[in-house]
Amino acid sequence: MRRLRLLLLVFFLAVFAVFMASNIREYLTSDYVAPEIRAESDTLQVSVTATDEELLAGIVAEDNLDGDVTDSLVVVSKSKFIARNTRNVNYAAFDENNNVGTYTRKIVYTDYFPPRFVMTEPLRFVEGNSNYDYLRYIRASDCLDGNLTTQIKITFGEKEITSEYGSTQKINLQVTNSAGDTSVLELTASFEDYDSYSKASPALSNYIIYVKKGEKPNYRSYLDGIWSAGNHRKFSDLGFDPDQDVKIVDSGVDLNVPGVYTVTYKLSRSSPNATGGSFRTDFGTATLVVVVEDRP
Repeated sequence: MRRLRLLLLVFFLAVFAVFMASNIREYLTSDYVAPEIRAESDTLQVSVTATDEELLAGIVAEDNLDGDVTDSLVVVSKSKFIARNTRNVNYAAFDENNNVGTYTRKIVYTDYFPPRFVMTEPLRFVEGNSNYDYLRYIRASDCLDGNLTTQIKITFGEKEITSEYGSTQKINLQVTNSAGDTSVLELTASFEDYDSYSKASPALSNYIIYVKKGEKPNYRSYLDGIWSAGNHRKFSDLGFDPDQDVKIVDSGVDLNVPGVYTVTYKLSRSSPNATGGSFRTDFGTATLVVVVEDRP
């Protein structure tokens, strides 16, 4: 009986020794080291249209056993902005044993601009209506995500009575892109009686423009006919000459200082009087919002 126990003990010791030897051999021959990723620079300047291939420029990966594994490099993710026009890009590289090496570096966009708003109709409404569709003619987009219109958020300021027949209200727009950059813009909505709402006014192709600091836009290029009660007509259809009958007032606009300004378009027409002279009849006005940006 004692001999049997001794034989069993020797057997189990032998099995344990073989098991341990196998595990030690596997540990010594296994690869647990991830590839090392290196870059020529920790910051890369690129366009907002840069592809993943361009984001991989100047970066290599090397493994302790497999050697050069640069071909396995991939762009994993991009962070939200950490500074102006700057975000982190996260990379990964793999070896044959599926060990993963990671690396992070900054990219700086050379041509980025924040989300922008477009408004193709004035914010003018007939006072007393129960439903005002403020966002019907407002869109938003940016150079990273494209169309952001569905993400516009709107809040309202207090209404201010301007006359017996009209009032105004501040409209605050906000939109954020995938990089976490938020644009805000305050506009003014006008609520008018029907006579004022129907008065002929200059129509614009866009009521919000963005200009680079120091550059003067051609304000007349935005004239697009006559607006009245939500309808558009050509200047000539109503006997107006845009060069003679539209005065543009841009006092207060400082194109050298980033900010939000307004330009006013005033419509009037000269008519003869009984003494052989002439007088001007004033019609409506239009407001262009000018956003001066500090950008490259």
